[in-house]
Amino acid sequence: MQLSCWIGMMISLWLWLQGGVALAEDVWTRWKDRSGPIPVVNQSPIQSLFLQPEPDRANMIPAGHGAIRLNTTLTNTLVAGDCPPYAATLDLEAVRTALSVTYGFLPRIEVALSLPVIHHYPGFMDRLILDVEQAVGSQREIRGEERADEFTYVVKKDNKVLISGSNHSTGIGDLTLMAKTKIWNQGDHRPTLSARACLKLPTGDEDRAFGSGETDWGLGLLLEKDFKALSLYLNADVTFPGEPFDQAHVSLREFYTVMVGVEYAFRPPWSVLIQMNYVTRPFEHTNIDLLDKRIFEILAGLHYQASERLFLQVGGVEDVMGSVDASADFTFFLNMGMHF
Repeated sequence: MQLSCWIGMMISLWLWLQGGVALAEDVWTRWKDRSGPIPVVNQSPIQSLFLQPEPDRANMIPAGHGAIRLNTTLTNTLVAGDCPPYAATLDLEAVRTALSVTYGFLPRIEVALSLPVIHHYPGFMDRLILDVEQAVGSQREIRGEERADEFTYVVKKDNKVLISGSNHSTGIGDLTLMAKTKIWNQGDHRPTLSARACLKLPTGDEDRAFGSGETDWGLGLLLEKDFKALSLYLNADVTFPGEPFDQAHVSLREFYTVMVGVEYAFRPPWSVLIQMNYVTRPFEHTNIDLLDKRIFEILAGLHYQASERLFLQVGGVEDVMGSVDASADFTFFLNMGMHF
């Protein structure tokens, strides 16, 4: 009798484990069906000094699984402002490649890290952008006055340098750590809801404008609603920056990021992504758009699931709704990665 009970218990345990494995694998397969929002943050050189949580899904990577990504952006920036005591000119291009690793640590806990490498240089897109602006009849005055392919990256207060980047310089940026937890699962009418906490560590060289030299932290909420071939995403984050400019008597405030996105899987393994980002700024009362004016930008991309593990994203970012003098001019992105 005891032997038969023992055998029955072992068979029940084996069936339960097999069911758990099947369920976990089913969750993992469904998770890979969506790419999530485009993981590109605002590429304004000033905003890039501070913590910017990457756009992300509310759904969690199943425990024991993960993803590795290389997110590469090519950005052209041309903005300037002069309102004493502040004066700033940014005329440069930047290539930013971030290595990001995300891992499902527990069923409701996901952890991630991201470390960028940044290269500043004069660029090559100035003439092309000028031609496009002239062709569509929306040439910016500063673009017409610019000498193409030159480099300037300096922000001053009272004629003293506050932020300065170096021509043809390369270095690592600030390391970002993230932990995310699911609050509730998607229901018939409600979306998936998760919360996250982010921390930025000062690993970048602030003397060459690769980081702020201070620790930032932030909190955020993430929502996701999945339909048959359509997914809707919403992120809302608040960031509390350090005080890198205390000696210059420049105080910073918390700032907010909101992302609204949609993904449509029109023909597996292809999906198209459209999203809008809204970003407030840590500076205030400078009366210079490139430092303290809010930013709206549109991101559009194409996602290709090359195989069960490999994926690729390509697209662009454009500032909209009066953000032309506050943000980067145009950003091209190429993201590639692997699930494991």
